[in-house]
Amino acid sequence: MADHLQEEEQLEAISQWWQESRSSIIALVVLTLGGTLGWSQYEEYTSEKAVAAANTYDGLLQERDSGESAEELALISASLRETHDGETFAEFASLQVAAAAVAAGDLVLARAELESVMATVELDSTLGQLVQLRLARVMAASGDEAAAVAILEQGSSSFPASYAQALGDIHLAAGRESEALLAYQSAQTESLTLGGQLGLVDLKVSGLSLRDAEDSIEDSQ
Repeated sequence: MADHLQEEEQLEAISQWWQESRSSIIALVVLTLGGTLGWSQYEEYTSEKAVAAANTYDGLLQERDSGESAEELALISASLRETHDGETFAEFASLQVAAAAVAAGDLVLARAELESVMATVELDSTLGQLVQLRLARVMAASGDEAAAVAILEQGSSSFPASYAQALGDIHLAAGRESEALLAYQSAQTESLTLGGQLGLVDLKVSGLSLRDAEDSIEDSQ
Protein backbone atom coordinates (compact mmCIF):
# COMPACT_ATOMS: atom_id res chain seq x y z
CA MET A 1 0.00 0.00 0.00
CA ALA A 2 1.22 3.47 -0.75
CA ASP A 3 2.55 5.37 2.19
CA HIS A 4 0.57 8.49 1.42
CA LEU A 5 -2.73 6.69 2.12
CA GLN A 6 -4.21 7.51 5.49
CA GLU A 7 -4.67 4.70 8.02
CA GLU A 8 -8.42 4.68 7.47
CA GLU A 9 -7.89 4.12 3.76
CA GLN A 10 -5.40 1.35 4.47
CA LEU A 11 -7.88 -0.38 6.76
CA GLU A 12 -10.66 0.04 4.22
CA ALA A 13 -8.39 -1.51 1.61
CA ILE A 14 -8.11 -4.59 3.85
CA SER A 15 -11.90 -4.75 4.14
CA GLN A 16 -12.35 -4.31 0.40
CA TRP A 17 -9.77 -7.00 -0.35
CA TRP A 18 -11.59 -9.41 1.95
CA GLN A 19 -15.02 -8.67 0.52
CA GLU A 20 -13.77 -9.16 -3.02
CA SER A 21 -11.69 -12.25 -2.28
CA ARG A 22 -13.65 -14.02 0.46
CA SER A 23 -15.13 -16.85 -1.61
CA SER A 24 -11.93 -17.69 -3.44
CA ILE A 25 -9.85 -17.55 -0.25
CA ILE A 26 -12.16 -19.90 1.65
CA ALA A 27 -12.28 -22.24 -1.33
CA LEU A 28 -8.49 -22.25 -1.53
CA VAL A 29 -8.22 -22.99 2.19
CA VAL A 30 -10.59 -25.93 1.87
CA LEU A 31 -8.86 -27.34 -1.22
CA THR A 32 -5.38 -26.85 0.14
CA LEU A 33 -5.87 -27.94 3.72
CA GLY A 34 -8.82 -30.25 3.76
CA GLY A 35 -9.76 -31.35 0.28
CA THR A 36 -7.29 -34.15 -0.36
CA LEU A 37 -8.40 -37.71 0.38
CA GLY A 38 -6.33 -39.41 3.05
CA TRP A 39 -5.28 -36.30 4.99
CA SER A 40 -4.98 -36.69 8.75
CA GLN A 41 -7.58 -35.54 11.27
CA TYR A 42 -5.23 -32.74 12.26
CA GLU A 43 -5.17 -31.37 8.74
CA GLU A 44 -8.96 -31.59 8.53
CA TYR A 45 -9.19 -29.74 11.84
CA THR A 46 -6.83 -27.05 10.52
CA SER A 47 -9.01 -26.59 7.46
CA GLU A 48 -12.18 -26.27 9.53
CA LYS A 49 -10.46 -23.87 11.90
CA ALA A 50 -9.31 -21.59 9.08
CA VAL A 51 -12.78 -21.49 7.52
CA ALA A 52 -14.32 -20.79 10.94
CA ALA A 53 -11.94 -17.87 11.46
CA ALA A 54 -12.79 -16.48 8.03
CA ASN A 55 -16.51 -16.75 8.73
CA THR A 56 -16.16 -15.05 12.10
CA TYR A 57 -14.20 -12.19 10.59
CA ASP A 58 -16.77 -11.86 7.84
CA GLY A 59 -19.48 -11.70 10.50
CA LEU A 60 -17.62 -8.90 12.27
CA LEU A 61 -17.50 -6.86 9.06
CA GLN A 62 -21.21 -7.35 8.53
CA GLU A 63 -21.95 -6.25 12.09
CA ARG A 64 -19.72 -3.22 11.62
CA ASP A 65 -21.48 -2.26 8.41
CA SER A 66 -24.86 -2.60 10.11
CA GLY A 67 -23.81 -0.03 12.73
CA GLU A 68 -23.04 -2.33 15.65
CA SER A 69 -21.23 -0.68 18.56
CA ALA A 70 -17.49 -0.98 19.08
CA GLU A 71 -18.14 -2.82 22.34
CA GLU A 72 -20.17 -5.49 20.55
CA LEU A 73 -17.54 -5.80 17.83
CA ALA A 74 -14.92 -6.24 20.55
CA LEU A 75 -16.76 -9.34 21.77
CA ILE A 76 -16.41 -10.91 18.32
CA SER A 77 -12.75 -9.90 18.20
CA ALA A 78 -12.18 -11.45 21.62
CA SER A 79 -13.73 -14.73 20.48
CA LEU A 80 -11.37 -14.80 17.50
CA ARG A 81 -8.36 -14.22 19.75
CA GLU A 82 -9.42 -17.08 22.00
CA THR A 83 -9.27 -19.58 19.16
CA HIS A 84 -6.99 -17.91 16.60
CA ASP A 85 -4.65 -15.68 18.59
CA GLY A 86 -1.78 -14.40 16.49
CA GLU A 87 -3.44 -15.38 13.22
CA THR A 88 -4.25 -12.94 10.44
CA PHE A 89 -8.02 -12.85 10.88
CA ALA A 90 -7.71 -12.15 14.60
CA GLU A 91 -5.29 -9.30 13.91
CA PHE A 92 -7.51 -7.82 11.20
CA ALA A 93 -10.50 -8.05 13.53
CA SER A 94 -8.70 -6.08 16.22
CA LEU A 95 -7.80 -3.39 13.69
CA GLN A 96 -11.45 -3.08 12.69
CA VAL A 97 -12.56 -2.83 16.32
CA ALA A 98 -9.88 -0.23 17.07
CA ALA A 99 -11.06 1.91 14.16
CA ALA A 100 -14.67 1.67 15.35
CA ALA A 101 -13.60 2.52 18.90
CA VAL A 102 -11.70 5.61 17.77
CA ALA A 103 -14.74 6.75 15.79
CA ALA A 104 -16.83 6.30 18.93
CA GLY A 105 -14.32 8.16 21.10
CA ASP A 106 -13.40 5.07 23.12
CA LEU A 107 -9.63 5.40 23.12
CA VAL A 108 -9.20 2.88 25.94
CA LEU A 109 -10.79 0.12 23.88
CA ALA A 110 -8.89 1.20 20.76
CA ARG A 111 -5.58 1.02 22.59
CA ALA A 112 -6.40 -2.39 24.07
CA GLU A 113 -7.23 -3.84 20.65
CA LEU A 114 -4.10 -2.44 19.03
CA GLU A 115 -1.88 -3.62 21.86
CA SER A 116 -3.34 -7.12 21.51
CA VAL A 117 -2.10 -7.15 17.92
CA MET A 118 1.26 -5.73 18.96
CA ALA A 119 1.71 -8.73 21.23
CA THR A 120 1.60 -11.19 18.32
CA VAL A 121 2.51 -9.40 15.09
CA GLU A 122 6.06 -9.02 13.78
CA LEU A 123 6.75 -5.38 14.55
CA ASP A 124 8.94 -4.80 11.49
CA SER A 125 6.33 -6.22 9.11
CA THR A 126 4.05 -3.95 7.09
CA LEU A 127 1.09 -4.82 9.32
CA GLY A 128 3.20 -4.36 12.45
CA GLN A 129 4.27 -0.89 11.36
CA LEU A 130 0.67 0.05 10.52
CA VAL A 131 -0.49 -1.10 13.96
CA GLN A 132 2.25 0.92 15.65
CA LEU A 133 1.29 4.02 13.66
CA ARG A 134 -2.34 3.73 14.69
CA LEU A 135 -1.36 2.97 18.28
CA ALA A 136 0.87 6.05 18.41
CA ARG A 137 -2.02 8.25 17.28
CA VAL A 138 -4.29 6.74 19.92
CA MET A 139 -1.63 7.20 22.60
CA ALA A 140 -1.15 10.84 21.64
CA ALA A 141 -4.89 11.49 21.68
CA SER A 142 -5.04 9.86 25.13
CA GLY A 143 -2.33 12.13 26.48
CA ASP A 144 0.48 9.55 26.43
CA GLU A 145 2.66 11.73 24.24
CA ALA A 146 6.01 10.29 25.31
CA ALA A 147 5.03 6.74 24.35
CA ALA A 148 3.66 7.93 21.01
CA VAL A 149 6.80 9.88 20.16
CA ALA A 150 8.98 6.91 21.13
CA ILE A 151 7.17 4.73 18.58
CA LEU A 152 7.19 7.29 15.77
CA GLU A 153 10.83 8.30 16.20
CA GLN A 154 11.83 4.72 15.35
CA GLY A 155 10.69 5.45 11.81
CA SER A 156 9.10 3.06 9.35
CA SER A 157 10.27 1.39 6.16
CA SER A 158 6.67 0.84 4.99
CA PHE A 159 5.07 4.17 6.02
CA PRO A 160 7.89 6.69 6.50
CA ALA A 161 5.86 9.74 5.45
CA SER A 162 2.88 8.81 7.64
CA TYR A 163 5.15 8.29 10.65
CA ALA A 164 6.81 11.67 10.08
CA GLN A 165 3.47 13.40 9.61
CA ALA A 166 2.07 11.89 12.81
CA LEU A 167 5.19 12.97 14.69
CA GLY A 168 4.79 16.48 13.32
CA ASP A 169 1.17 16.58 14.46
CA ILE A 170 2.18 15.66 18.01
CA HIS A 171 4.92 18.30 18.12
CA LEU A 172 2.59 20.94 16.69
CA ALA A 173 -0.15 20.15 19.22
CA ALA A 174 2.43 20.54 21.99
CA GLY A 175 3.59 23.91 20.65
CA ARG A 176 6.95 22.66 19.44
CA GLU A 177 6.77 24.34 16.05
CA SER A 178 10.42 23.92 15.07
CA GLU A 179 10.28 20.17 15.70
CA ALA A 180 6.94 19.97 13.90
CA LEU A 181 8.35 21.74 10.85
CA LEU A 182 11.29 19.34 10.65
CA ALA A 183 8.95 16.36 10.88
CA TYR A 184 6.61 17.72 8.21
CA GLN A 185 9.53 18.45 5.91
CA SER A 186 10.68 14.87 6.38
CA ALA A 187 7.15 13.69 5.48
CA GLN A 188 7.31 15.82 2.33
CA THR A 189 10.63 14.32 1.30
CA GLU A 190 9.53 10.75 1.94
CA SER A 191 6.27 11.28 0.07
CA LEU A 192 8.00 12.72 -2.98
CA THR A 193 10.45 9.83 -2.94
CA LEU A 194 7.53 7.41 -3.10
CA GLY A 195 5.80 9.40 -5.81
CA GLY A 196 2.92 10.47 -3.58
CA GLN A 197 1.53 13.79 -2.45
CA LEU A 198 0.63 15.11 1.00
CA GLY A 199 -1.36 18.25 0.33
CA LEU A 200 -2.20 18.87 3.98
CA VAL A 201 1.42 18.47 5.00
CA ASP A 202 2.44 20.90 2.26
CA LEU A 203 0.09 23.46 3.77
CA LYS A 204 1.45 22.84 7.25
CA VAL A 205 5.03 23.25 6.05
CA SER A 206 4.15 26.46 4.24
CA GLY A 207 2.35 27.86 7.26
CA LEU A 208 5.09 27.00 9.73
CA SER A 209 7.82 28.21 7.38
CA LEU A 210 6.05 31.55 6.94
CA ARG A 211 5.56 31.89 10.68
CA ASP A 212 9.23 31.05 11.27
CA ALA A 213 10.27 33.69 8.73
CA GLU A 214 8.04 36.29 10.36
CA ASP A 215 9.51 35.50 13.76
CA SER A 216 13.02 35.88 12.37
CA ILE A 217 12.17 39.30 10.93
CA GLU A 218 10.71 40.44 14.24
CA ASP A 219 13.78 39.23 16.12
CA SER A 220 16.08 41.16 13.78
CA GLN A 221 14.24 44.45 14.24
